[in-house]
Amino acid sequence: MTRRAALAALLLLAAGCVHYPTVMETGGVRIRTENGRAVRQGGDLVVTFDVVSSGKYGDTITGVVAPLAKQAVLVRGGGGALSRLEIPGASTVKFTPEGPHVVLRSLQRPVERGETFVVTLLFEKSGGIGVVTLLE
Repeated sequence: MTRRAALAALLLLAAGCVHYPTVMETGGVRIRTENGRAVRQGGDLVVTFDVVSSGKYGDTITGVVAPLAKQAVLVRGGGGALSRLEIPGASTVKFTPEGPHVVLRSLQRPVERGETFVVTLLFEKSGGIGVVTLLE
C-alpha cells in the first residue's frame, strides 16, 4: 500500500512539471525586409521590396507609414488599395510593380535620385518594421 501511495504521489508531482514552449521557442515570427527600391510614377513614388519570413509562423501587414509622404498606401497589382496582406511563415513575399507594392503620395519634400529613406510596414504581431529604400 505504501508503494502505491508513493507511486501515485510521484505521478502527481511529475504531471505538474510540464513545459509548454513559447512561440519564440517553436520558431516564432521572424520578419525582415530586403531590396527596398523606389521609382517615380508621375508625382508619386512606387516602392518595391522583399519581405522575408524565416520563422515558423507568419504575420499580417495592416498598414504603411512613411514620414516622406502624407499618404502611404499598400496596393495590389491592379492598383486597388489593400487594408491587410498576409505574409506566410517560412517564405519570401516579393513586392513588385505588377504585384503588391507601396505607393507614396503627396510627398512632403523633393527627393533626389540616389537618396535613401525609410518606409515602415505595420505588422499585426511584429509591430513596425522599416524598409530602407533607395530612389532609383
